[in-house]
This record gives sequence, C-alpha cells and structure tokens, in this order.
Amino acid sequence: MRKFIRKPCPSVLIEPFSKEDIRPRWVIYGERYEKQTNRTYYNYPQVNKEKLNHLIFQTLVEQTDAHCSYCDGFPLMSADETIDHFKPKSKFPLDVCNWDNLYVACAHCQKEKGDQFDDLLLRPDELSYNFESYFFYDYTEHEIRILPNLSIDKLEKAKKTDEILNFNHKAMVESRRQSYDGFSDKPNYPREQLKHRFIFQ
Repeated sequence: MRKFIRKPCPSVLIEPFSKEDIRPRWVIYGERYEKQTNRTYYNYPQVNKEKLNHLIFQTLVEQTDAHCSYCDGFPLMSADETIDHFKPKSKFPLDVCNWDNLYVACAHCQKEKGDQFDDLLLRPDELSYNFESYFFYDYTEHEIRILPNLSIDKLEKAKKTDEILNFNHKAMVESRRQSYDGFSDKPNYPREQLKHRFIFQ
C-alpha cells in the first residue's frame, strides 16, 4: 500500500447546498443517505445535470497517478471506475460523500475489502503512514510481509490491514512477480506507469 498525498476537497462537495441551506453539499447528501432504508447501493445525486461521482472521480485518479489506492495496481480498468468508501457507506452513511472517505481502487481490492472496516485499518493517505514502517517486500516470493519486532500498536494495524485487503492473494502475488520480472531491468521506465511502484523503490 503506497503512500499518497490527498488532494484538496473538490469545491463541488463543499459548496453550500442551497441559498436556504448553506451547509456543504457532502453533509446534506450524507444525511439524506442515512435516511434510506436500503443502503447497499448509492445513487449519486446530480449537480448541474452531471453525476457527482463523475465530477470528483478524476481528482481521485490524479492523486494516485491512476493507480489503485490500496495495491497500487495500474492501469485502472473500466470495472474499477467506481469509488471505494474507506468506511463502508452501508455502515457510515453520513460519510458517503465525505472527501476523506473516498478512494479510487481496483475491482480486486474493492471486492476483498467489501463492507469490512476496522479502526486499525491503515490509510494510504494518512500523514503518519509509511509502507516501510509496517511492511517489507519479499523479492523471492513476491509477497508483502509484516515487519518483525513491531510495537503492539503497529503490529495490530499491519495485521488488520493485511487481513482486510488480502495483500497476498495468489493473483496479486503473481501480478507483482510479473511486474518485477518485466521491469526490474528497465530503470528508466516512467515510474508513474509502473504497476506496484513500491517494488522498485
């Protein structure tokens, strides 16, 4: 899970909802969603005749250089063009349009994560997060390993993150192996176009 810097919240989320209600749009949308009885699916509202998710998706993509926020997979496919809610929208409806809760993620990571959430789950855009503080890359097996001798707090976070995101699913391991085999001898290949960039750091 490669660290990235979150971009400022798009204005469309923080603009006043209306002249009568000057609270940010994302707050109003969260309150509306909380009132829904079925929260397994979210139909994004329209702003100026365009879906809200379409208005903010490009910014989400730009902040990770079009890589998955969790596994750093690249490029994102059409099946990946949905927004992942770090805190699941079904359990945290008020955060359904909260900018800090929205991530771009590949279909694999979205499926693995599903509706799982734990306060221990690491955020790739958290200021204090650093991959090398929790994990190391096993270049022999191409697996992501938890560092030995971590503090209890860090160990719990690393274990929970690995459990929820399933870093070492066999397909992910094979994908990383192919990335390494294909690009380890190409030091001048554009870094932003590499899949699983943390392998090459």
